Amino acid sequence: MAMRYAATWLMYLMVVSGCDSVADESASSTVDCEALAAQIQQLEQTLFNATEELEPNQNIRSQLMGDYAAFANACHDDARTAEMLFRRADLLRSAGKFQEAMTQLRDVHDHFPEYEKRSISAFLVGFIAEVELNDREQAKKTYEQVIALHDSTDAAEWARQSLLNLEATAARRNLIGNDEHPR
Repeated sequence: MAMRYAATWLMYLMVVSGCDSVADESASSTVDCEALAAQIQQLEQTLFNATEELEPNQNIRSQLMGDYAAFANACHDDARTAEMLFRRADLLRSAGKFQEAMTQLRDVHDHFPEYEKRSISAFLVGFIAEVELNDREQAKKTYEQVIALHDSTDAAEWARQSLLNLEATAARRNLIGNDEHPR
Protein backbone atom coordinates (compact mmCIF):
# COMPACT_ATOMS: atom_id res chain seq x y z
CA MET A 1 0.00 0.00 0.00
CA ALA A 2 2.82 2.38 0.88
CA MET A 3 4.48 1.58 -2.47
CA ARG A 4 1.26 2.31 -4.36
CA TYR A 5 0.90 5.62 -2.47
CA ALA A 6 4.52 6.54 -3.24
CA ALA A 7 4.10 5.66 -6.91
CA THR A 8 0.90 7.72 -7.10
CA TRP A 9 2.62 10.66 -5.40
CA LEU A 10 5.58 10.39 -7.77
CA MET A 11 3.25 10.36 -10.79
CA TYR A 12 1.44 13.39 -9.40
CA LEU A 13 4.71 15.28 -9.01
CA MET A 14 5.77 14.37 -12.54
CA VAL A 15 2.48 15.57 -13.98
CA VAL A 16 2.53 18.79 -11.99
CA SER A 17 6.14 19.56 -12.84
CA GLY A 18 5.44 18.66 -16.47
CA CYS A 19 2.55 21.09 -16.56
CA ASP A 20 4.74 23.80 -15.11
CA SER A 21 7.37 23.29 -17.78
CA VAL A 22 4.71 23.39 -20.51
CA ALA A 23 3.41 26.64 -19.09
CA ASP A 24 6.96 28.00 -18.92
CA GLU A 25 7.59 26.94 -22.52
CA SER A 26 4.42 28.59 -23.80
CA ALA A 27 5.20 31.77 -21.89
CA SER A 28 8.69 31.92 -23.37
CA SER A 29 7.60 30.88 -26.86
CA THR A 30 6.48 34.42 -27.67
CA VAL A 31 9.96 35.69 -26.93
CA ASP A 32 11.51 32.79 -28.83
CA CYS A 33 9.27 33.43 -31.85
CA GLU A 34 10.23 37.08 -31.95
CA ALA A 35 13.92 36.24 -31.59
CA LEU A 36 13.69 33.61 -34.31
CA ALA A 37 11.80 35.99 -36.60
CA ALA A 38 14.45 38.68 -36.06
CA GLN A 39 17.24 36.20 -36.78
CA ILE A 40 15.45 35.06 -39.94
CA GLN A 41 14.97 38.62 -41.10
CA GLN A 42 18.67 39.33 -40.64
CA LEU A 43 19.65 36.19 -42.56
CA GLU A 44 17.20 37.02 -45.35
CA GLN A 45 18.73 40.46 -45.71
CA THR A 46 22.21 38.97 -45.85
CA LEU A 47 21.21 36.33 -48.39
CA PHE A 48 19.10 38.48 -50.67
CA ASN A 49 21.22 41.64 -50.57
CA ALA A 50 24.30 39.84 -51.88
CA THR A 51 23.90 41.29 -55.38
CA GLU A 52 27.47 40.58 -56.45
CA GLU A 53 26.90 36.82 -56.26
CA LEU A 54 24.92 34.93 -58.86
CA GLU A 55 24.41 31.92 -56.60
CA PRO A 56 23.15 32.32 -53.05
CA ASN A 57 25.60 31.62 -50.24
CA GLN A 58 24.99 27.95 -49.45
CA ASN A 59 25.83 28.29 -45.75
CA ILE A 60 23.41 31.16 -45.24
CA ARG A 61 20.77 29.38 -47.32
CA SER A 62 21.15 26.22 -45.21
CA GLN A 63 20.99 28.19 -41.97
CA LEU A 64 17.92 30.03 -43.18
CA MET A 65 16.19 26.77 -44.17
CA GLY A 66 16.91 25.45 -40.67
CA ASP A 67 15.68 28.62 -39.03
CA TYR A 68 12.44 28.57 -41.03
CA ALA A 69 11.86 25.00 -39.85
CA ALA A 70 12.74 25.90 -36.25
CA PHE A 71 10.33 28.82 -36.37
CA ALA A 72 7.53 26.60 -37.69
CA ASN A 73 8.17 23.98 -35.02
CA ALA A 74 8.38 26.46 -32.15
CA CYS A 75 5.74 28.90 -33.38
CA HIS A 76 3.25 26.76 -35.28
CA ASP A 77 0.28 28.97 -34.37
CA ASP A 78 2.08 32.20 -35.29
CA ALA A 79 0.54 34.06 -38.25
CA ARG A 80 3.96 34.11 -39.99
CA THR A 81 4.50 30.34 -39.95
CA ALA A 82 2.92 29.55 -43.32
CA GLU A 83 5.00 32.23 -45.03
CA MET A 84 8.17 30.94 -43.36
CA LEU A 85 7.46 27.44 -44.66
CA PHE A 86 6.62 28.78 -48.12
CA ARG A 87 9.96 30.58 -48.20
CA ARG A 88 11.70 27.44 -46.96
CA ALA A 89 10.20 25.51 -49.88
CA ASP A 90 11.62 28.09 -52.26
CA LEU A 91 15.08 27.70 -50.76
CA LEU A 92 14.79 23.91 -50.88
CA ARG A 93 13.96 24.15 -54.56
CA SER A 94 16.90 26.47 -55.22
CA ALA A 95 19.15 23.97 -53.42
CA GLY A 96 17.97 21.17 -55.72
CA LYS A 97 15.97 19.43 -52.98
CA PHE A 98 12.88 19.11 -55.12
CA GLN A 99 11.07 16.32 -53.25
CA GLU A 100 11.54 18.15 -49.95
CA ALA A 101 10.28 21.38 -51.53
CA MET A 102 7.18 19.60 -52.79
CA THR A 103 6.56 18.06 -49.38
CA GLN A 104 6.93 21.47 -47.73
CA LEU A 105 4.51 23.08 -50.18
CA ARG A 106 1.97 20.30 -49.60
CA ASP A 107 2.30 20.90 -45.86
CA VAL A 108 1.66 24.61 -46.34
CA HIS A 109 -1.37 23.87 -48.51
CA ASP A 110 -2.84 21.21 -46.25
CA HIS A 111 -2.24 22.77 -42.83
CA PHE A 112 -2.79 26.49 -43.40
CA PRO A 113 -6.23 26.86 -45.02
CA GLU A 114 -6.32 30.64 -44.53
CA TYR A 115 -2.88 31.28 -46.05
CA GLU A 116 -3.09 33.70 -48.96
CA LYS A 117 -0.63 31.70 -51.10
CA ARG A 118 -2.33 28.37 -50.50
CA SER A 119 -3.39 27.87 -54.13
CA ILE A 120 0.06 28.94 -55.33
CA SER A 121 1.62 26.35 -53.01
CA ALA A 122 -0.51 23.66 -54.64
CA PHE A 123 0.38 24.85 -58.14
CA LEU A 124 4.10 24.90 -57.35
CA VAL A 125 3.98 21.21 -56.42
CA GLY A 126 2.89 20.46 -59.97
CA PHE A 127 5.33 22.92 -61.45
CA ILE A 128 8.28 21.33 -59.64
CA ALA A 129 7.11 17.87 -60.70
CA GLU A 130 6.91 19.02 -64.32
CA VAL A 131 9.94 21.27 -64.66
CA GLU A 132 12.45 19.93 -62.15
CA LEU A 133 11.58 16.24 -61.97
CA ASN A 134 10.17 15.77 -65.48
CA ASP A 135 7.29 13.83 -63.92
CA ARG A 136 4.49 14.78 -66.28
CA GLU A 137 1.97 12.37 -64.76
CA GLN A 138 2.42 13.80 -61.26
CA ALA A 139 2.29 17.32 -62.68
CA LYS A 140 -0.93 16.57 -64.56
CA LYS A 141 -2.60 15.11 -61.45
CA THR A 142 -1.50 18.05 -59.35
CA TYR A 143 -2.67 20.64 -61.89
CA GLU A 144 -6.05 18.93 -62.06
CA GLN A 145 -6.29 19.06 -58.25
CA VAL A 146 -5.40 22.76 -58.26
CA ILE A 147 -8.24 23.44 -60.69
CA ALA A 148 -10.68 21.33 -58.67
CA LEU A 149 -9.79 22.92 -55.33
CA HIS A 150 -8.98 26.50 -56.34
CA ASP A 151 -10.97 27.03 -59.52
CA SER A 152 -11.37 30.80 -59.34
CA THR A 153 -7.71 31.63 -58.58
CA ASP A 154 -4.76 32.68 -60.70
CA ALA A 155 -3.11 29.39 -59.76
CA ALA A 156 -5.99 27.48 -61.38
CA GLU A 157 -5.52 29.49 -64.57
CA TRP A 158 -1.78 28.71 -64.51
CA ALA A 159 -2.67 25.05 -63.99
CA ARG A 160 -5.00 25.12 -67.02
CA GLN A 161 -2.26 26.65 -69.15
CA SER A 162 0.24 24.10 -67.86
CA LEU A 163 -2.13 21.24 -68.72
CA LEU A 164 -2.48 22.60 -72.26
CA ASN A 165 1.30 22.80 -72.49
CA LEU A 166 1.66 19.21 -71.25
CA GLU A 167 -0.85 18.04 -73.86
CA ALA A 168 0.92 19.94 -76.64
CA THR A 169 4.28 18.55 -75.58
CA ALA A 170 2.90 15.00 -75.53
CA ALA A 171 1.38 15.50 -78.99
CA ARG A 172 4.72 16.78 -80.36
CA ARG A 173 6.53 13.80 -78.86
CA ASN A 174 4.05 11.43 -80.45
CA LEU A 175 4.56 13.06 -83.86
CA ILE A 176 8.33 12.94 -83.52
CA GLY A 177 8.22 9.36 -82.31
CA ASN A 178 6.02 8.31 -85.22
CA ASP A 179 8.33 10.02 -87.73
CA GLU A 180 11.36 8.16 -86.37
CA HIS A 181 9.65 4.77 -86.50
CA PRO A 182 7.56 4.52 -89.67
CA ARG A 183 5.16 1.63 -89.80
